[in-house]
Amino acid sequence: MNNVRCIFIPLSIMAMPVLAENNVEDTQNNITELSEQSNDTITVRSAPTSQSMGTQIINADQIGKYPTGNGTISELLEHNPNVRFANDNNSSLNPGEIAPENVSFHGEKFYNNNFMIDGLSNNNTINPGNKNGSLTTDPDGYSPTDLPSGGTQSFWINSELVDQLQVFDSNVAAKYGDFTGGVVDARLKDPSLDRAAGKISWRTTRDSWTRYHIDEAKQESFVAASQFYYQPKFTKNFYSVTVNQPLNDNAGFVFAYNRQESVIPTYQSTMDTWVNQKRLAETYLLKGTWFADNGDILRLTGMYSPHKSTYYKSDVKEGGFSNNGGGYRGNIEWEHYAPWGKITSLAGYQFEQNKIEQESNNLRTWYRYNTSQNFESQAITWGSGEANANFQRGIIGGYGTFGTDKATTTFKQDAEFTPFEALGVTHQLDAGWQTDFYQARYRRFSDVAVGAGVATIDTTVSCQSGDDFCIDGEQYFKRRTLYPTRTVEGSYTNYAAYLQDSMIYKRLELTPGVRLQYDDYLKNLTIAPRFAGSLDVFGDKHTRIFGGANRYYGQNLLTYKLRTGISANIAQTRTDANSPWVGDTVKYSSYDYDVSDLKTPYSDELSLGLSQRVLDTVWTVKWVNRKGRDQFGRDKSVNDEGRKVYVLSNNAKTEGNTWSLSAQPIGPYHFAMADVSWELGASIVKNKSSSQAYYDQSSTDDNMVIFNGKLLEKGDMDALDFNTPWSAFANINTYFPALNLNWSQNIKYTAGYRGYTTSTVTCPGSHSACGNYEGSATLYEKTKYSDYFTYDWRFTWTQPTFNDQSLELTLDVLNVLDNVIEASQTSSSGSTQVLTYKTGRQFWFGMAYSW
Repeated sequence: MNNVRCIFIPLSIMAMPVLAENNVEDTQNNITELSEQSNDTITVRSAPTSQSMGTQIINADQIGKYPTGNGTISELLEHNPNVRFANDNNSSLNPGEIAPENVSFHGEKFYNNNFMIDGLSNNNTINPGNKNGSLTTDPDGYSPTDLPSGGTQSFWINSELVDQLQVFDSNVAAKYGDFTGGVVDARLKDPSLDRAAGKISWRTTRDSWTRYHIDEAKQESFVAASQFYYQPKFTKNFYSVTVNQPLNDNAGFVFAYNRQESVIPTYQSTMDTWVNQKRLAETYLLKGTWFADNGDILRLTGMYSPHKSTYYKSDVKEGGFSNNGGGYRGNIEWEHYAPWGKITSLAGYQFEQNKIEQESNNLRTWYRYNTSQNFESQAITWGSGEANANFQRGIIGGYGTFGTDKATTTFKQDAEFTPFEALGVTHQLDAGWQTDFYQARYRRFSDVAVGAGVATIDTTVSCQSGDDFCIDGEQYFKRRTLYPTRTVEGSYTNYAAYLQDSMIYKRLELTPGVRLQYDDYLKNLTIAPRFAGSLDVFGDKHTRIFGGANRYYGQNLLTYKLRTGISANIAQTRTDANSPWVGDTVKYSSYDYDVSDLKTPYSDELSLGLSQRVLDTVWTVKWVNRKGRDQFGRDKSVNDEGRKVYVLSNNAKTEGNTWSLSAQPIGPYHFAMADVSWELGASIVKNKSSSQAYYDQSSTDDNMVIFNGKLLEKGDMDALDFNTPWSAFANINTYFPALNLNWSQNIKYTAGYRGYTTSTVTCPGSHSACGNYEGSATLYEKTKYSDYFTYDWRFTWTQPTFNDQSLELTLDVLNVLDNVIEASQTSSSGSTQVLTYKTGRQFWFGMAYSW
């Protein structure tokens, strides 16, 4: 390649604060260096120190060494002290699931993060907080009025495809928006031009390699797999293949395929049969890169990433259905280098869906037998649910096919300008813009009918041809509810622009910035100021004080638009089996949504920290305060047409305080027989939340509660999920060169789970905390469970075969000591709590061949 006039070194994000420390040391003294090999000028840009302290980077080498379960993007965030997972994460009840975990940054809602792939959004903005993100409730498809959701992430990509994961939790640069929690940007692997190469791999685990911990109250029903989320049996197999092919010295491409599948047998008790639930996530990736002679870089990426979950309704014939999600995307990225700086232009298109496909468009509940009418069906030979004293029913059918889809077209540019000096101050400017065009819709693909009331027994009935609501010589329905075919569409455009200037004057660094955003859905113009700064106290880069004050605005949710009229139904009747169905007027069985005069939710952040180099290590302490305001709540109302509506309001709120400590050596320690590297992290959090889990919860912030012995408004109580009070961890990696063996250990000590039982008390006489308050209050009584210790291993043994080829074997052991860990309190009866526990010891085995 020809000489490059101006090359930017991407030092903007560091693996941990220690890495930021090292690179800032190397770059801040000398903004411009001379190349040793030519007269070209190499411009080095460094990330502002204060922003680096709110950033974590995990590279492909680290990803490959961490102890791993499903290998999701979210799973990697366990190594970030500023992140909290849901209480029931890694539950013993459902170890067969493969969906990405939900996470919260600094007390913000789990659906308010910005997940990205190669700089483009991977956020599911259609109902991402559905069912509070829980996998232990009935999935979408159990009701004809469900609005399908695929979770918080549109594409369930495996971390094996990731070259670098950038995580931003505080002092986030102005170029990032659409979040009030954190930003997680996964950069997929680029092709290597060194040589043709490839890798094929397989990983597996199963129930026989897993230790379960189940509450005695659930043991019998769990072993019987009586619910789809009771998973005493499962088998997981993960496959991947990667092919890297250079085309010449300047261009190449990489193709990757990743498949994750899980088979989960479940028992249909009254039908006395086992059926296999399935979970499947696939990713097809094709990525090409061209390095132009002038130094520009062009990347073309195409990806198809569907996922599918297959379920069976308990004891319902023809009750199988699938939830289909994911989609495809294509994007082109151009990096252009010039003497004034670098500009990155990106254009992309993404289509995603969440579609429910059921075996039947009609649902009927027939009599299996009815002793009072001396009737026994010859057609209905199964029972659904326990038999009554006089009768039993059998259910057949489903709710047809319905779903949501979203198409997104994105254009964006990011400019990084060459640092320059003015009046003794060094300036490093960043600016950019982005436009996103969203089109979304909900569709019910055909009419769906549900039998209403009970079937009429008539042994003389003669059915019309094709009548699913009639059985010859047995029974028929006189009433049913019809959910007609429907389509609801919504679209909006989002515009954003930002400017940021990192200014360095002697030992002081200040980085002001601003991000402007406008969308034509809520029609709100938001202005998000960003400010961060740091001081090199003694001028030796060993002691730094840093902090910031920032505002972040969340993304829009298309949930409310697509729900409009989703419950529309027609009550139909007929006098007998040979009469036509007669429809009533359209009715609505659930609420619609009014989003007029709604503000965009935001989060205000304050942060303060200290980074100190001690010998060959760097220790960083940090405090982050987040106040989420104007978040969505709701109130009930009736509109002018007499229809029930939820009027969305901005009176929900959150507040989070995080105190964190992180430490890491400058580099690995080299001993005679091993190389050792480590990192430490610890954090204390205190999060409050009004709407405890879900953006659709009613606004009850002014309701009074007695929490921890104090009378409070509900909006001031602690969050009940994603709120582990404290945790500490250590990651230790040991490599034995003589054995080609790597041993990675993850050690974590965590505060025990706190469960609550609730009751209603009347003040002032019922509780000492009432004081002068008169009225009712909800009493929360806490049960504190033991703090717990977890210990995870990953062994990786690599055996060279010939030339550049090698065989790799991996063994992951999660929860090595098989500790019994309380995860959540699912119900209570008097003073008896029924608990859910985390999964016990689990083994994963993997093998790979590289060439």
